[in-house]
Amino acid sequence: MTRDNSAARGQVRAGWPWLALTFLLAFVSSGRFAVPLAPWLQPVFALRFARGHGPLRGYAMLVAALWVPNMVGWWGVQPFPPPVYYVSMLVTVAVAALPVLADRLLAHRVGGLAGTLVFPLAATALEFALMSTNPLGSFGASAYTQYPNLALIQLVSLTGLWGLTFLISWPASIANLAWERGTADRQVRRAAALCAATLAGVLLYGGLRLALPAADVETVRVAGVTSESVDMSELMALLESDREGFRDRTRAAHARYLDDTAREADAGARIVVWPELAGIGVQEDVLALIERAGALARDRGIHLAVPVFVLHDDERPAVNELLLIGPDGEVGLRHVKFGGNMFEGSQVGDGVVRALASEHGGLAGVICWDTDFPAAVRRAEGHVDILLSPSHEWRAIDPMHAEMAVFRAIENGVSVFRQADLGRSIAVDPLGRVLAATDHFTSPDRTLVAQLPVRGVTTFYSLAGDWFGWLAVAGLAGLVGLAWLRPSPSQSSPEA
Repeated sequence: MTRDNSAARGQVRAGWPWLALTFLLAFVSSGRFAVPLAPWLQPVFALRFARGHGPLRGYAMLVAALWVPNMVGWWGVQPFPPPVYYVSMLVTVAVAALPVLADRLLAHRVGGLAGTLVFPLAATALEFALMSTNPLGSFGASAYTQYPNLALIQLVSLTGLWGLTFLISWPASIANLAWERGTADRQVRRAAALCAATLAGVLLYGGLRLALPAADVETVRVAGVTSESVDMSELMALLESDREGFRDRTRAAHARYLDDTAREADAGARIVVWPELAGIGVQEDVLALIERAGALARDRGIHLAVPVFVLHDDERPAVNELLLIGPDGEVGLRHVKFGGNMFEGSQVGDGVVRALASEHGGLAGVICWDTDFPAAVRRAEGHVDILLSPSHEWRAIDPMHAEMAVFRAIENGVSVFRQADLGRSIAVDPLGRVLAATDHFTSPDRTLVAQLPVRGVTTFYSLAGDWFGWLAVAGLAGLVGLAWLRPSPSQSSPEA
């Protein structure tokens, strides 16, 4: 018994450097402080540590090491009160570490090149399953950490987010196979060559996609105006204490938005977008705003995207809705927000994204958090060329939330125009190239103007959907079956 305890203590001591590196890299692997290289490096050491310990012991120690860095990295991003936040992050980390546990249990039983696929397939299948069902959408997806590398993230036009998850995770398994067998091993060389060729192919595809000359496509001038910032807690307190004061304040804000819209229309904008909550007010004032906005759109011959937040005097929930008003002055499209409603107590929309045919291509609109649901945007009813995404942010998610919206452009081959209050406003073309951007916290000018293509491009992902996510699920199931059928290795896995 004493000898066994000494061996266990020796294993732990030997693994501390890898656990420490995992801990340190976790601070910059996801969340507000993510550095693109860190998600590629962190799992190398997490797998190295886990493979040197018993499955459950190593998994528990890894979860404990990841908990604090992830709480720091996501602090302020998830709008939960502290006690709930601490528990939710513990659960999140415990779930996120499951692919490492899968690798510890299965990789050596599968062996060789196939064994290197256990971790990336488990990571991909887990993200796909969670983020396809999560009411918070795709927040936390590994792919978003790679935003600065525009050539690399063109992969999502083929595979969605899930191809990037796999690609980021795969080198860690190969590095650990090389650690155990040496770089001269034939299986190691094959795996490394295949991974390197895959990465090179992805970068070549992305580079060519960005380098090819764009087709001569007509553009439309789109303007976003943030005329006044909305502090919801302050406004709700005013509504409770002084209803008429609240109405005076919101009606004055509505007037400023209409004035700024007229200015941008006179400057040549054919589409004008307001940020989320711009049209906040009690029902009678919102109805008056819609009537005035319709008259303005008709007078200037523009499309006007008006987000309203209707507050009722009775027990009905507020309605957070985007209205797209056409040049005829009529509301041609309505979209009720369906993402993140639990944090604002508003009515939940049906989750369907609808498009409106116009002389400027197919126009569709979502509100803020809705943009984080890849499948909803991909399954839009009608042809979409330009996706409008009015948003109301907060400091902790700036600029990460705007960067997430860029992936919807690349996935679906559409231009995205995201006008934000208290965040980054951004306009990108169908390849995710930034055409214009401004940040509420760093620039006094909160008007965004860009020339957007009126035609999008067809992508494989928009046609085939989440095929790579399902492939990862099937591949993982196949490896589990293979490990089950194979006899257990006579020797334990190498120590860390």
